[in-house]
Amino acid sequence: MNEEYSLAEVAYKRLEEDIVTLKLQPGEALTETRLSQTLNMGRTPIREAVQRLSWEGLVSIRPRLGMVISELNPGDYTRVMDARHPLEVLLATSAARLASRTERDRLHDCTSAMRDAAAAKDMLAFMRMDKTFDEIIGRASCNPFAAKAVAPLQTLSRRFWFRYMGESDLTAAAACHLDLMQAIGKGDEQATRAMAEELMRYMRRQAVSLIAEVSFSS
Repeated sequence: MNEEYSLAEVAYKRLEEDIVTLKLQPGEALTETRLSQTLNMGRTPIREAVQRLSWEGLVSIRPRLGMVISELNPGDYTRVMDARHPLEVLLATSAARLASRTERDRLHDCTSAMRDAAAAKDMLAFMRMDKTFDEIIGRASCNPFAAKAVAPLQTLSRRFWFRYMGESDLTAAAACHLDLMQAIGKGDEQATRAMAEELMRYMRRQAVSLIAEVSFSS
């Protein structure tokens, strides 16, 4: 059971990254056989991973037709941010109060890696560190319910960012994460709340500008 669970987790992480980074394109059809061959795994962990991706809105499961990678609708980005915003503020503020020294140090290292990735314009490395950053805060908050609720929204946000923002805003995004990390590191709940609010407002501005750009071009 433990081995199957770990394989399902590996399959999930690999497929999630391929979807976020558009290696698997929106609208692309998949089969369990193809995924089993690609990931070199049996169908049971593949099926568990796909069910999780479906719950998160990244994959649609269609009877007799297989799996299809969900489309990207720019208009959904603001809705994702509306739902994500309060949860992120809650988690960050809790992390400032409850994070261990090890978790604060890991956030520091993660943010440094994000800055390096931004400077190198390495989008994939930045996305991986962004996910790690979110996971550390989720654990440090000691609120698994909020962390589980926000995780799909974080993934959807990264997918939108990778598709539409690209390398252009990595430096600014890294700076916002740095400010948040420093506030959490000091255990300053008030400053953490302010920095988390600012990071979410920054991302929502990106979402709004995306919608305006798409509307103008159409």
